[in-house]
Amino acid sequence: MPLVGSGGLVADAAARSGAVAAFNVITLEHVEAVIAGAEAVGSPVILQISENAVKYRRGQVEPLA
Repeated sequence: MPLVGSGGLVADAAARSGAVAAFNVITLEHVEAVIAGAEAVGSPVILQISENAVKYRRGQVEPLA
């Protein structure tokens, strides 16, 4: 699944009167599960990382990306 900006995903969904699911992720396991589900059904998703999750990871968000 390619990494793209959320603006394009939302614009595409709006053009077809659809939606894009967004999920808050904290750990790598969350990311892997959400992506596996999205790939299984062929749907894009938005992965959200809160400021608290960044603090939890001590500022190390690169593994999630």
